[in-house]
Amino acid sequence: MATPRRSLAYGLTANVVILGVVSLFTDISSEMILPILPFFLIQVLGANALIVGIEEGFSDSVVSFMKILSGRFSDIAGKRKRFVGAGYALSTVMKTLFPFARSWPEFIGLRIVERTGKGVRDAPRDALLTESTPPETRGKAFGLHRSMDTAGAIAGPIVTLVLLGTVLASLNVADQYRSILLLAAIPAALSVLIVLFVREPARAPAPKHPLRVTFRGIPRPLLTFIAIASLFSFADFSYAFLLLRAGQSNGTVVVILLYVLYNIVYAVHAFPAGILSDRVGRKPVVLVGYVAFIAMTTLLVLSDALAVLVVAFILYGLEYGMAEGTQRALVADFAPSDIKATVLGAYHTSVGTVKLASGLVAGFLWVAVAPTATFAFGAVTATFAAVALSLWNPGAKS
Repeated sequence: MATPRRSLAYGLTANVVILGVVSLFTDISSEMILPILPFFLIQVLGANALIVGIEEGFSDSVVSFMKILSGRFSDIAGKRKRFVGAGYALSTVMKTLFPFARSWPEFIGLRIVERTGKGVRDAPRDALLTESTPPETRGKAFGLHRSMDTAGAIAGPIVTLVLLGTVLASLNVADQYRSILLLAAIPAALSVLIVLFVREPARAPAPKHPLRVTFRGIPRPLLTFIAIASLFSFADFSYAFLLLRAGQSNGTVVVILLYVLYNIVYAVHAFPAGILSDRVGRKPVVLVGYVAFIAMTTLLVLSDALAVLVVAFILYGLEYGMAEGTQRALVADFAPSDIKATVLGAYHTSVGTVKLASGLVAGFLWVAVAPTATFAFGAVTATFAAVALSLWNPGAKS
Protein backbone atom coordinates (compact mmCIF):
# COMPACT_ATOMS: atom_id res chain seq x y z
CA MET A 1 0.00 0.00 0.00
CA ALA A 2 1.44 3.38 -1.03
CA THR A 3 2.35 5.86 1.68
CA PRO A 4 0.10 8.93 1.43
CA ARG A 5 1.86 12.09 0.26
CA ARG A 6 2.11 14.64 3.06
CA SER A 7 2.19 18.39 2.69
CA LEU A 8 5.24 20.49 3.49
CA ALA A 9 3.40 21.84 6.54
CA TYR A 10 2.81 18.36 8.00
CA GLY A 11 4.22 18.22 11.53
CA LEU A 12 4.63 21.99 11.85
CA THR A 13 2.17 22.44 14.71
CA ALA A 14 1.12 25.74 16.30
CA ASN A 15 3.74 25.34 19.04
CA VAL A 16 6.51 24.81 16.50
CA VAL A 17 5.51 27.97 14.63
CA ILE A 18 5.04 30.06 17.80
CA LEU A 19 8.40 29.02 19.20
CA GLY A 20 9.92 29.88 15.84
CA VAL A 21 8.39 33.38 16.00
CA VAL A 22 9.71 33.78 19.56
CA SER A 23 13.20 32.93 18.35
CA LEU A 24 12.75 35.28 15.39
CA PHE A 25 12.20 38.30 17.64
CA THR A 26 14.84 37.16 20.14
CA ASP A 27 17.43 36.91 17.40
CA ILE A 28 16.51 40.29 15.94
CA SER A 29 17.40 41.63 19.38
CA SER A 30 20.55 39.55 19.86
CA GLU A 31 21.86 40.07 16.35
CA MET A 32 21.45 43.83 16.53
CA ILE A 33 24.09 43.53 19.24
CA LEU A 34 26.40 40.70 18.15
CA PRO A 35 28.05 42.23 15.05
CA ILE A 36 29.12 45.31 17.06
CA LEU A 37 29.85 43.50 20.33
CA PRO A 38 33.58 42.75 19.85
CA PHE A 39 34.15 46.30 18.61
CA PHE A 40 32.17 47.75 21.54
CA LEU A 41 34.32 45.77 23.96
CA ILE A 42 37.59 46.76 22.28
CA GLN A 43 36.95 50.31 21.06
CA VAL A 44 34.69 51.58 23.86
CA LEU A 45 35.39 49.46 26.95
CA GLY A 46 39.14 48.93 26.43
CA ALA A 47 39.26 45.14 26.04
CA ASN A 48 41.41 43.10 23.60
CA ALA A 49 40.94 39.91 21.57
CA LEU A 50 41.84 37.70 24.54
CA ILE A 51 39.19 39.41 26.69
CA VAL A 52 36.69 38.94 23.86
CA GLY A 53 37.52 35.23 23.81
CA ILE A 54 37.15 34.99 27.60
CA GLU A 55 33.79 36.83 27.47
CA GLU A 56 32.43 34.53 24.78
CA GLY A 57 33.83 31.43 26.47
CA PHE A 58 32.43 32.26 29.89
CA SER A 59 29.06 33.18 28.41
CA ASP A 60 28.80 29.90 26.49
CA SER A 61 29.95 27.85 29.47
CA VAL A 62 27.38 29.39 31.82
CA VAL A 63 24.68 28.79 29.22
CA SER A 64 25.70 25.16 28.96
CA PHE A 65 25.79 24.55 32.71
CA MET A 66 22.31 26.02 33.10
CA LYS A 67 20.91 23.93 30.25
CA ILE A 68 21.35 20.61 32.00
CA LEU A 69 19.83 21.96 35.21
CA SER A 70 16.83 23.52 33.49
CA GLY A 71 16.34 20.45 31.33
CA ARG A 72 16.33 18.18 34.38
CA PHE A 73 14.02 20.44 36.39
CA SER A 74 11.55 20.69 33.50
CA ASP A 75 11.52 16.88 33.22
CA ILE A 76 10.84 16.56 36.95
CA ALA A 77 8.13 19.24 36.91
CA GLY A 78 6.51 17.84 33.79
CA LYS A 79 6.38 21.42 32.49
CA ARG A 80 8.40 23.26 29.85
CA LYS A 81 6.68 26.59 29.24
CA ARG A 82 7.48 28.16 32.61
CA PHE A 83 11.21 27.58 32.10
CA VAL A 84 11.08 28.86 28.53
CA GLY A 85 9.27 32.05 29.57
CA ALA A 86 11.54 32.67 32.57
CA GLY A 87 14.65 32.29 30.42
CA TYR A 88 13.50 34.75 27.78
CA ALA A 89 12.42 37.23 30.48
CA LEU A 90 15.79 37.12 32.28
CA SER A 91 17.68 37.76 29.04
CA THR A 92 15.43 40.70 28.21
CA VAL A 93 15.98 42.37 31.59
CA MET A 94 19.76 42.09 31.25
CA LYS A 95 19.74 43.49 27.72
CA THR A 96 18.13 46.68 28.99
CA LEU A 97 21.19 47.14 31.24
CA PHE A 98 23.87 46.56 28.56
CA PRO A 99 24.09 50.20 27.39
CA PHE A 100 24.93 51.40 30.89
CA ALA A 101 28.08 49.29 31.34
CA ARG A 102 31.17 51.48 31.83
CA SER A 103 33.92 48.84 31.86
CA TRP A 104 34.49 45.46 30.24
CA PRO A 105 34.32 43.51 33.55
CA GLU A 106 30.95 45.12 34.27
CA PHE A 107 29.67 44.27 30.80
CA ILE A 108 30.92 40.69 31.04
CA GLY A 109 29.00 40.27 34.30
CA LEU A 110 25.78 41.49 32.66
CA ARG A 111 26.44 39.34 29.60
CA ILE A 112 26.90 36.19 31.69
CA VAL A 113 23.60 36.75 33.49
CA GLU A 114 21.90 37.46 30.16
CA ARG A 115 23.28 34.21 28.77
CA THR A 116 22.03 32.42 31.89
CA GLY A 117 18.55 33.20 30.61
CA LYS A 118 19.41 31.37 27.41
CA GLY A 119 20.63 28.42 29.43
CA VAL A 120 17.38 28.31 31.37
CA ARG A 121 15.20 28.25 28.26
CA ASP A 122 17.02 26.23 25.59
CA ALA A 123 16.77 22.59 26.75
CA PRO A 124 13.09 22.86 27.81
CA ARG A 125 12.32 24.66 24.55
CA ASP A 126 14.02 21.95 22.47
CA ALA A 127 12.11 19.30 24.43
CA LEU A 128 8.88 21.24 23.86
CA LEU A 129 9.64 21.31 20.13
CA THR A 130 10.28 17.56 20.20
CA GLU A 131 6.98 16.88 22.00
CA SER A 132 5.01 19.16 19.68
CA THR A 133 5.72 17.33 16.41
CA PRO A 134 5.61 13.69 15.21
CA PRO A 135 8.96 11.82 15.33
CA GLU A 136 9.10 11.52 11.53
CA THR A 137 9.10 15.33 11.14
CA ARG A 138 11.41 16.18 14.04
CA GLY A 139 14.24 17.27 11.75
CA LYS A 140 11.83 19.50 9.83
CA ALA A 141 10.60 21.12 13.05
CA PHE A 142 14.12 21.83 14.29
CA GLY A 143 15.08 23.03 10.81
CA LEU A 144 12.16 25.46 10.68
CA HIS A 145 13.02 26.73 14.15
CA ARG A 146 16.64 27.28 13.13
CA SER A 147 15.55 29.07 9.93
CA MET A 148 13.21 31.44 11.77
CA ASP A 149 15.86 32.00 14.42
CA THR A 150 18.34 32.89 11.69
CA ALA A 151 15.84 35.04 9.81
CA GLY A 152 15.91 37.21 12.91
CA ALA A 153 19.69 37.07 12.73
CA ILE A 154 19.48 38.51 9.21
CA ALA A 155 17.07 41.26 10.20
CA GLY A 156 19.00 42.27 13.33
CA PRO A 157 22.26 43.37 11.67
CA ILE A 158 20.30 45.09 8.90
CA VAL A 159 18.41 47.09 11.53
CA THR A 160 21.79 48.02 13.06
CA LEU A 161 23.13 49.13 9.67
CA VAL A 162 20.06 51.27 9.02
CA LEU A 163 20.30 52.86 12.46
CA LEU A 164 24.01 53.60 12.03
CA GLY A 165 23.37 55.20 8.66
CA THR A 166 20.32 57.28 9.64
CA VAL A 167 19.14 58.34 13.10
CA LEU A 168 22.43 57.48 14.84
CA ALA A 169 24.77 58.78 12.14
CA SER A 170 25.50 62.06 13.94
CA LEU A 171 26.57 60.41 17.20
CA ASN A 172 30.08 59.37 18.14
CA VAL A 173 30.97 55.67 17.99
CA ALA A 174 30.44 55.01 21.69
CA ASP A 175 27.00 56.62 21.72
CA GLN A 176 26.04 54.78 18.51
CA TYR A 177 26.88 51.43 20.06
CA ARG A 178 25.10 52.23 23.34
CA SER A 179 21.96 53.37 21.49
CA ILE A 180 21.84 50.12 19.51
CA LEU A 181 22.22 48.09 22.72
CA LEU A 182 19.28 49.95 24.25
CA LEU A 183 16.99 49.64 21.19
CA ALA A 184 17.74 45.91 20.97
CA ALA A 185 15.74 45.34 24.16
CA ILE A 186 12.46 46.14 22.32
CA PRO A 187 12.18 42.97 20.15
CA ALA A 188 13.44 40.93 23.13
CA ALA A 189 10.47 42.15 25.17
CA LEU A 190 8.09 41.19 22.33
CA SER A 191 9.44 37.63 22.34
CA VAL A 192 8.57 37.26 26.03
CA LEU A 193 4.95 38.22 25.31
CA ILE A 194 4.69 35.74 22.41
CA VAL A 195 5.74 32.84 24.68
CA LEU A 196 2.39 33.23 26.44
CA PHE A 197 0.65 31.75 23.36
CA VAL A 198 2.50 28.42 23.64
CA ARG A 199 0.32 25.51 24.78
CA GLU A 200 1.96 22.93 27.00
CA PRO A 201 1.47 19.35 25.72
CA ALA A 202 0.23 17.00 28.42
CA ARG A 203 2.95 14.81 29.89
CA ALA A 204 3.68 13.08 33.19
CA PRO A 205 6.52 14.33 35.41
CA ALA A 206 9.68 12.25 35.24
CA PRO A 207 10.80 10.20 38.27
CA LYS A 208 13.23 12.08 40.53
CA HIS A 209 16.30 9.98 39.82
CA PRO A 210 19.69 11.24 40.97
CA LEU A 211 21.44 13.10 38.17
CA ARG A 212 24.15 10.44 37.89
CA VAL A 213 21.47 7.76 37.25
CA THR A 214 20.00 9.91 34.51
CA PHE A 215 23.37 10.14 32.80
CA ARG A 216 23.70 6.37 32.96
CA GLY A 217 20.49 6.10 30.99
CA ILE A 218 21.98 7.81 27.94
CA PRO A 219 22.53 5.25 25.14
CA ARG A 220 26.17 4.53 24.31
CA PRO A 221 25.98 5.70 20.66
CA LEU A 222 24.64 9.04 21.87
CA LEU A 223 27.42 9.40 24.45
CA THR A 224 29.95 8.83 21.68
CA PHE A 225 28.27 11.40 19.46
CA ILE A 226 28.20 13.97 22.27
CA ALA A 227 31.96 13.48 22.70
CA ILE A 228 32.49 14.05 18.96
CA ALA A 229 30.24 17.11 18.95
CA SER A 230 32.14 18.46 21.96
CA LEU A 231 35.45 18.07 20.13
CA PHE A 232 34.02 19.99 17.19
CA SER A 233 32.67 22.63 19.57
CA PHE A 234 36.21 23.09 20.89
CA ALA A 235 37.30 23.88 17.34
CA ASP A 236 34.27 26.08 16.61
CA PHE A 237 35.40 29.25 18.41
CA SER A 238 33.25 32.37 18.67
CA TYR A 239 31.93 34.22 15.62
CA ALA A 240 33.66 37.30 17.14
CA PHE A 241 37.03 36.17 15.75
CA LEU A 242 35.62 36.04 12.22
CA LEU A 243 34.34 39.59 12.66
CA LEU A 244 37.71 40.74 14.01
CA ARG A 245 39.48 39.05 11.08
CA ALA A 246 37.19 40.82 8.63
CA GLY A 247 37.66 44.10 10.49
CA GLN A 248 41.43 44.00 10.03
CA SER A 249 41.10 45.16 6.43
CA ASN A 250 37.53 46.50 6.23
CA GLY A 251 35.22 49.00 7.92
CA THR A 252 32.25 48.33 10.18
CA VAL A 253 29.72 48.42 7.33
CA VAL A 254 31.53 45.70 5.36
CA VAL A 255 31.92 43.56 8.49
CA ILE A 256 28.21 43.76 9.28
CA LEU A 257 27.29 42.98 5.66
CA LEU A 258 29.49 39.88 5.78
CA TYR A 259 27.73 38.88 8.98
CA VAL A 260 24.37 39.33 7.26
CA LEU A 261 25.62 37.11 4.42
CA TYR A 262 26.55 34.40 6.92
CA ASN A 263 23.08 34.54 8.46
CA ILE A 264 21.36 34.42 5.07
CA VAL A 265 23.25 31.26 4.13
CA TYR A 266 22.49 29.79 7.56
CA ALA A 267 18.76 30.54 7.24
CA VAL A 268 18.53 29.21 3.69
CA HIS A 269 20.12 25.88 4.61
CA ALA A 270 18.75 25.14 8.09
CA PHE A 271 15.20 24.14 7.10
CA PRO A 272 16.18 22.03 4.03
CA ALA A 273 18.96 20.43 6.09
CA GLY A 274 16.41 19.32 8.67
CA ILE A 275 14.16 17.81 6.00
CA LEU A 276 17.16 16.14 4.33
CA SER A 277 18.27 14.64 7.64
CA ASP A 278 14.78 13.11 8.09
CA ARG A 279 15.28 11.32 4.77
CA VAL A 280 18.96 10.37 4.57
CA GLY A 281 19.94 10.36 8.25
CA ARG A 282 21.49 12.94 10.56
CA LYS A 283 25.13 11.89 10.31
CA PRO A 284 25.90 12.82 6.67
CA VAL A 285 24.20 16.20 7.05
CA VAL A 286 26.20 17.04 10.17
CA LEU A 287 29.39 15.87 8.47
CA VAL A 288 28.86 18.34 5.61
CA GLY A 289 28.67 21.09 8.21
CA TYR A 290 31.94 20.00 9.79
CA VAL A 291 33.71 19.95 6.42
CA ALA A 292 32.41 23.45 5.62
CA PHE A 293 33.94 24.74 8.86
CA ILE A 294 37.30 23.15 8.02
CA ALA A 295 37.25 24.81 4.61
CA MET A 296 36.32 28.19 6.12
CA THR A 297 39.10 28.20 8.71
CA THR A 298 41.65 27.03 6.17
CA LEU A 299 40.77 29.93 3.86
CA LEU A 300 41.15 32.47 6.68
CA VAL A 301 44.59 31.10 7.48
CA LEU A 302 45.61 31.90 3.92
CA SER A 303 44.11 35.36 3.39
CA ASP A 304 41.82 38.13 4.61
CA ALA A 305 41.13 39.53 1.13
CA LEU A 306 37.51 40.56 0.63
CA ALA A 307 36.76 37.80 -1.90
CA VAL A 308 38.16 35.20 0.50
CA LEU A 309 36.13 36.65 3.36
CA VAL A 310 32.94 36.40 1.29
CA VAL A 311 33.53 32.70 0.60
CA ALA A 312 34.55 32.09 4.22
CA PHE A 313 31.38 33.65 5.62
CA ILE A 314 29.30 31.62 3.15
CA LEU A 315 30.98 28.43 4.36
CA TYR A 316 30.43 29.49 7.97
CA GLY A 317 26.71 29.88 7.28
CA LEU A 318 26.65 26.49 5.56
CA GLU A 319 28.30 24.88 8.59
CA TYR A 320 25.71 26.20 11.02
CA GLY A 321 22.81 25.57 8.66
CA MET A 322 23.72 21.93 8.19
CA ALA A 323 24.99 21.03 11.67
CA GLU A 324 23.31 23.12 14.37
CA GLY A 325 19.68 21.99 14.25
CA THR A 326 20.54 18.54 12.89
CA GLN A 327 22.75 17.72 15.87
CA ARG A 328 19.91 18.60 18.25
CA ALA A 329 17.49 16.44 16.28
CA LEU A 330 19.98 13.54 16.43
CA VAL A 331 20.25 13.87 20.21
CA ALA A 332 16.45 13.97 20.49
CA ASP A 333 16.28 10.76 18.40
CA PHE A 334 18.35 8.82 20.92
CA ALA A 335 17.17 10.44 24.15
CA PRO A 336 14.80 8.32 26.32
CA SER A 337 11.37 9.98 26.39
CA ASP A 338 11.16 10.34 30.19
CA ILE A 339 14.45 12.29 30.43
CA LYS A 340 14.51 13.93 27.00
CA ALA A 341 15.07 17.50 28.22
CA THR A 342 17.75 16.29 30.64
CA VAL A 343 19.63 14.53 27.84
CA LEU A 344 19.29 17.59 25.57
CA GLY A 345 20.65 19.62 28.46
CA ALA A 346 23.56 17.20 28.84
CA TYR A 347 24.33 17.61 25.14
CA HIS A 348 24.21 21.41 25.37
CA THR A 349 26.36 21.31 28.51
CA SER A 350 28.98 19.06 26.95
CA VAL A 351 29.36 21.02 23.72
CA GLY A 352 29.18 24.35 25.52
CA THR A 353 31.50 23.71 28.45
CA VAL A 354 34.45 23.36 26.10
CA LYS A 355 33.64 26.83 24.71
CA LEU A 356 35.50 28.45 27.61
CA ALA A 357 38.67 26.58 26.69
CA SER A 358 38.01 27.29 23.01
CA GLY A 359 37.66 31.02 23.63
CA LEU A 360 40.80 31.11 25.79
CA VAL A 361 42.88 29.23 23.22
CA ALA A 362 41.56 31.25 20.28
CA GLY A 363 42.10 34.57 22.08
CA PHE A 364 45.56 33.61 23.32
CA LEU A 365 46.68 32.52 19.85
CA TRP A 366 45.31 35.75 18.35
CA VAL A 367 47.18 37.99 20.82
CA ALA A 368 50.35 35.97 21.47
CA VAL A 369 50.98 34.39 18.05
CA ALA A 370 48.89 35.74 15.15
CA PRO A 371 45.24 35.86 14.03
CA THR A 372 46.00 33.13 11.48
CA ALA A 373 47.04 30.80 14.32
CA THR A 374 43.49 31.00 15.72
CA PHE A 375 42.04 29.71 12.47
CA ALA A 376 44.74 27.04 12.03
CA PHE A 377 43.82 25.71 15.49
CA GLY A 378 40.15 25.55 14.44
CA ALA A 379 40.92 23.77 11.16
CA VAL A 380 43.12 21.07 12.72
CA THR A 381 40.81 20.34 15.66
CA ALA A 382 37.70 20.23 13.46
CA THR A 383 39.45 17.77 11.14
CA PHE A 384 39.86 15.32 14.03
CA ALA A 385 36.16 15.73 14.86
CA ALA A 386 35.13 15.14 11.24
CA VAL A 387 37.21 11.97 11.02
CA ALA A 388 35.71 10.69 14.28
CA LEU A 389 32.18 11.42 13.03
CA SER A 390 32.81 9.61 9.74
CA LEU A 391 33.87 6.52 11.74
CA TRP A 392 30.99 6.76 14.22
CA ASN A 393 28.43 3.96 13.98
CA PRO A 394 25.05 5.22 15.23
CA GLY A 395 23.43 1.80 14.87
CA ALA A 396 19.73 1.59 14.07
CA LYS A 397 19.01 5.32 14.52
CA SER A 398 21.27 6.74 11.83
